[in-house]
Amino acid sequence: MVQKVRDYLRDALVTIGILMMATVVAYVLYRMSNMETNTPLVYCLGVMLIVMYTSGYKWGVLASAVSVLNINYFFTKPVMKLNFLLDGYPITFIFMLVITILVGTLTAHSKERQKIMLESEKEKMRANLLRAISHDLRTPLTGIIASSQACLENPDLDKREMQRMLGDICEDSNWLLNMVENILSVTRIGSGDAAVKTNPEPLDEIISYSVRNTRKRYPQAAIQVELPQAIVMVSVDSTLIVQVIMNLLENAIKYSGSEEPILLKAEVVEKLVRVSVRDYGRGIPADRMKDLFGGTYVCKDARSDARRGMGIGLSLCRTIILAHGGKIDGKNHEKGAEMYFYLPLEGEEHESENTDIDY
Repeated sequence: MVQKVRDYLRDALVTIGILMMATVVAYVLYRMSNMETNTPLVYCLGVMLIVMYTSGYKWGVLASAVSVLNINYFFTKPVMKLNFLLDGYPITFIFMLVITILVGTLTAHSKERQKIMLESEKEKMRANLLRAISHDLRTPLTGIIASSQACLENPDLDKREMQRMLGDICEDSNWLLNMVENILSVTRIGSGDAAVKTNPEPLDEIISYSVRNTRKRYPQAAIQVELPQAIVMVSVDSTLIVQVIMNLLENAIKYSGSEEPILLKAEVVEKLVRVSVRDYGRGIPADRMKDLFGGTYVCKDARSDARRGMGIGLSLCRTIILAHGGKIDGKNHEKGAEMYFYLPLEGEEHESENTDIDY
C-alpha cells in the first residue's frame, strides 16, 4: 500500500513537472515568434515524456486534456480566456489523445518485453543455481553415507581408519552446514520490502570477525590482513558481508593449491571501499572466468576430482554485494587469482543493482 502511494505521488509530480516545463518552453517560443503553431508540438513532446516516465495511460490522457486546455487558455486569442467554440479545437484534442494512446501502447509493449527478458534471465539464473546446489549437495552427502555405512558395517576397523572416516564425515558435514548458511543468508535479502537492512559498521571489525571465524574452520590457513590506518565506516548488513568475505577466503584456501599466505586487503578508492582476497596458487582458467558468478563454476582441486563446486558460493556472494549497491568481480594476477568487491562508504548513495559503474 505504501509503495502504491509512493508510485502515485511520483507519477503525479512527474506529470505536473513536465507540463509546467512544457508551458514555460511554449511561452518562450510564443513570445519569440508570436506564432501558435509551435505550441501544440511542445505539448505533444511533453505528453510523450509523461507517458514514457509514468505507469499506465491515465497520466498521459490527463496530460493531453490539460495540454489542450492550456493551449486554449494561454496561447489562443483571445488569451487568458477559454473558448471551446474555436475551429479545430476538437481536432487538436483528438490528435493529442491519439498520440498519447500510441506512445502509451509502444511504451507498455517495451516495458513488457523488458519484464519478459528479466523474468527469463531470472529463470535461467534460478535453474543454474538449482543445478549447482544439486551437484554441490550430492557430493558431500554421498561421502557421508559411504563413510557412515563403512563404519556401521565394519565395526572391527582399526582406530586409525575409523578416525579417518569420522574426519571425512565431520568435514563433509561442516561443508554442508556452510552451504545451508549461504542459502539462508541470501533468502534474507529477498524477504520484506527492502533488499537489505543496513547499519553503519566499522570495516575493520567486519574483517576481523571474518578472519577469526575462518581460522576456526581452517586452523592451518595463513591469512595476511592489510587495513587502512583510518577508521572506515560502511553501511551494510554485517552478517551478510562477513559471509561474503568468509566465502572468498574459504575458496582461496581450498582451491588455490598453494600454501602461501592469502592476502586480505581493504582500501578506500574515492568514495568506495575495495576489499580483495588474493591467493598465490594456480589461478582461474581464462575460459571459465565468465562462469565465476553464475553458479555453475566447478573447481578441480589437487585432492579430488571435482569434489566441490565453488560457483554457488560466488553466485550468492554476488547477490549479497549487488543488494548492497556494490560490485564484485575476479581476475588472475601474475602469481594466482584475486577476488574483490566494492561497497559505498557510509553516507554515500547506494546504487541499484542495474547501475553500471566503472570501477
